[in-house]
Amino acid sequence: MGNNNKQALIVYSSPVGTTRHVAQVIMKTLDSLGYKHRVSDLGKRDDHSKLNSQIKDLVNGGCLWIGSPVYAGHAVPPITDFISQLPVSKGGYAVPFVTWGGVSSGVALHEMGKVLGEKGYIVLGAAKVLAVHSMMWQFQNPLGEGHPDSEDDVMIKGLVGEVNSKLLSDAKKAIPLENLNYQPKEVQEAIKKVNIEMAKQMLPPRQLDEEACTKCGVCEEECPAQAIKCDPYPKFGDACF
Repeated sequence: MGNNNKQALIVYSSPVGTTRHVAQVIMKTLDSLGYKHRVSDLGKRDDHSKLNSQIKDLVNGGCLWIGSPVYAGHAVPPITDFISQLPVSKGGYAVPFVTWGGVSSGVALHEMGKVLGEKGYIVLGAAKVLAVHSMMWQFQNPLGEGHPDSEDDVMIKGLVGEVNSKLLSDAKKAIPLENLNYQPKEVQEAIKKVNIEMAKQMLPPRQLDEEACTKCGVCEEECPAQAIKCDPYPKFGDACF
């Protein structure tokens, strides 16, 4: 009979803006296909408060699109926390997507897909998109330079089209989870031993220039991890990644 319940929720975390770009391509493509969709940026405080009702509104047959950059081989904490706190779904569908910096896409997609499956979501597709990693901002020729580009956008539009076709058909078959487990065994084992907290220890300590700080509060407002509090100067909490 097909599924005429064309609803979607797009949730993402995007410290650099590249995951946001992919989310916007998804949003515009869903819009062209006649979907009712909502978008939540986990870096925005206002969006957090709305998420529970949005998930409840994603009634049977709706699709959850969820995106994260890859940091230290994994999805970032706002995304992993969000997925772990999802209520168990009955008949829901999901599509995880990640942006990665050209070194390794890690095990993020597999981990996201696995937990979504445990929550009762049927994973209909997934994507990894090349992008410039935040660790390479100051490099003259960073890996992933120029990405996501128009070809990446075409790939994402194609994925949205394929997922739409599945949702409209009677055979809403999940992709094999092993398809997302593409790293060699030794790489998987190495990444499992690494996390963002460990990576943070290798970064130099932050130095705040109080003379340059205007105490405007914009950093607190814009922090994608909601990890900054101004009192009156910025202070960084443990949520920082």
